[in-house]
Amino acid sequence: MNIFFPQNIFSKLIAENLPAQMKKDVAYLSSSLLTTEIRKHPDAVGLIPTTDLLKHEQLFVSRSFGLSFESSLCNSYIYYSSSESRVGEVMLAGDVSSVEVILCKILYREMYNIDVEAKIAADESKIRNQNLILTGDKNFTGEKYLSGISLAEEVEDTFSIPFVNYIFASPDKNYINLIDEHLQGISSSIYDSVEAMNFGKELSDKTKGYIKDNISSLIIELNEQDIDGINQIIRLPYYYGLINDVVEVNYV
Repeated sequence: MNIFFPQNIFSKLIAENLPAQMKKDVAYLSSSLLTTEIRKHPDAVGLIPTTDLLKHEQLFVSRSFGLSFESSLCNSYIYYSSSESRVGEVMLAGDVSSVEVILCKILYREMYNIDVEAKIAADESKIRNQNLILTGDKNFTGEKYLSGISLAEEVEDTFSIPFVNYIFASPDKNYINLIDEHLQGISSSIYDSVEAMNFGKELSDKTKGYIKDNISSLIIELNEQDIDGINQIIRLPYYYGLINDVVEVNYV
C-alpha cells in the first residue's frame, strides 16, 4: 500500500505512531499534490485536504479518522495586516492547498462582506502590510504562530463547525478499511509521544511546550460532529456561489 501524507508536524505524529511495517510505506508530499498522486495508484491512501473532494468526489473517505483542529492549535494561521489599503487581498504561503484558497474567500465574505483576491506568495518573509494565511511548519519556526489567529478558530467562530483540515481518502474503499484498522487507538499513542516531548526536534522548547499544552485540540479519531464538519466545509463553497453543485461524500 502506498501512503501519502502532507509534510507537517501533525501528519508526522500520525506516521511515527503507525505500525512499523506501515511506516516504510509513507511518503510526504506538498498538500497540493496529494490527491493527484493517490489517483495514480489504485492501492494508495492519502491524508488529503478536505476541499479536494470538490474536484475528486469519486474518492472514498474514512468516516473514522482524519486531521481536525480546535481552538488555537492549527496547521494554518491568519496574520492580519493593520493596513486598510490592502484589505481586498490575501496572500497565501507555505504548504498551500485548496482549503486555504477556498476558506479565505468564504471567511472574508462572511466576516467583512468583501470579496478578496487570494494570491500565492513564493516567500512569505517578503510580505509587508498584507493579510497572510501561512500553512504548515513555517508557523512554528521562529514562533510566528504567537502573532497569528488559527484558521480553526476562525472557522469555529464563524460557522460553528469543527475544522477538519485533512481526510483519509483512497480510490479503493478496501484501503480505507485497511488504514482504519491500523489507526485504531492511535490518538493515545500520539498524546503519549507529545507528552514525552518526543516530536519536532527542529522546534524550540517553547513551541513544543505550546503544542503539548494544546494537544487535546488535535483530533485524529473523528466523531459524528466531525463528519458534520466535513459535510459543511464541502457545502460552504456551494452556498457562497463558488461551485455549481453540492458534492456528496463517499464515506466508508
